[in-house]
Amino acid sequence: MEGSGRVDSDNDFAAIEMSSFGSSMGNIITASPHESGFGSSMGNNIDIASASHESSFGSSMENIDTGSVESDLSSSLDGIIFENSLLSTSCSIFETPKILFRANEKAYVPTAFSIGPLHHGKPGLTATEQIKLKYMQDLISRVSRTNSRILKHMVIEIACLEEEARQCYAVPVEFTRDEFIKILLVDGCFLIELFCKYGAPESWSSANDPVMNRACMLEVVDRDLFLLENQIPWMVLDRLFSMTYFPHHMILFFPTSQPMSSHNVLTRLALRFFRIFGTRGLDLSMETSLLRSTHYHESQHILDLLRTSLIGSTLRLEGGNRERWELIPSASSLIEAGVKFKKGSTDSGILDIKFSNGVLEIPPFIIHESTEAFFRNMISFEQCHHHCDPRITNYAMLLDILINTPKDIDILCKYGIIKNWLNPEKASMIFDNLYNDTYVTEFYYLELCQEVNKYCKRRWPRWRAVYVRNHFSSPWAIASQVFAAIIFILALLQTVFSIKKQ
Repeated sequence: MEGSGRVDSDNDFAAIEMSSFGSSMGNIITASPHESGFGSSMGNNIDIASASHESSFGSSMENIDTGSVESDLSSSLDGIIFENSLLSTSCSIFETPKILFRANEKAYVPTAFSIGPLHHGKPGLTATEQIKLKYMQDLISRVSRTNSRILKHMVIEIACLEEEARQCYAVPVEFTRDEFIKILLVDGCFLIELFCKYGAPESWSSANDPVMNRACMLEVVDRDLFLLENQIPWMVLDRLFSMTYFPHHMILFFPTSQPMSSHNVLTRLALRFFRIFGTRGLDLSMETSLLRSTHYHESQHILDLLRTSLIGSTLRLEGGNRERWELIPSASSLIEAGVKFKKGSTDSGILDIKFSNGVLEIPPFIIHESTEAFFRNMISFEQCHHHCDPRITNYAMLLDILINTPKDIDILCKYGIIKNWLNPEKASMIFDNLYNDTYVTEFYYLELCQEVNKYCKRRWPRWRAVYVRNHFSSPWAIASQVFAAIIFILALLQTVFSIKKQ
């Protein structure tokens, strides 16, 4: 009871303190002569302090040029909308936020080809300028057979778009008007010729082509073209292509297709280029139906176009939930709970994941060296762009939940959902922390996760899965189960016949 004694002692001490405090306060209150003196002295002290403060404040104000400060602030407020591109809703090309950049710096920086002004002229990226000029020359040479002044017309057209294109960048473009026009023109012609050479017969590419005939260069250019910081506005590509495209070219690009506008032809050529290299791992046989979507006509740049193709026409994901979040177990845990996996269709986009009657249906995709960089740049774009739905970020979150170990990769590969070009350990690490440091307010897979978790709580699917795993995992185990079943049936028949005889 030492604790109790200590508390009592403390209480006694507190009582003495309060008694002493009350006594002293009583003396102060009843001692009226002293009260008068105290009030008088306090009043004098306050007057002196106030006078001293006013004197000091007036002295300090004499050293401040209030008019200059007001003028500077007024100028800053007047120019804030026009000078700060981060405040503009028209921006679509951004520098990667530092909080995302630090996770994997190599995923956001081009290795050989600079596209646009943000990385133009940087060390290690100047050697490929000659390749871009060569492609531009090939494009102009082919078109100049019918238009000898095509280069001049291109310069005029891009000059008309220069100011609007400059506003697409969220950071100041540190190039003069003429320099910026040249960058847009060279890079735009390079991309158009690159897409055309892939979409047209081999006769369009020469034997000494610096890109088409070098596997390492193809891998590099494929990766560099989807980086967020390495973009030019799609309107620049659209304008240049409309000037260099002729209707009879479409027969070379798409022999069995119906006539299309130059915009749709360019879109299909771009998607075909990335399909060949498996950047997204999609089967774009449905590209004609997807092109009917108005979203394709609103693409801001190549990365945005690829994002639109990933989303596809997935209407099931309209309206994410802002209030609730619910996660699901990993792929291996779901198998143990009796959930089955099935390779889905990409007709509605890669995000169209479904769950019904214990079957989780996931559209297929490819994992290779560029997969992490691709998803990271998609997520960065969604984080930066004005009012951009976090569709890809949600998808990355779901994959991160499903894939925790190499065993999860093996399970998804077994069902044809993943085509893995890496070893399972490295592939499983790609999705670890892929969406870390992102701010997401909506979750489009809440209903799906709720259905999966509800199914996992049922006992019968789990028992059935355990029984199948333990007794039908190998040919010998299956044979033993069949043998046991035959013995059981024979024993049952013998029992029935014995009963009948009696």
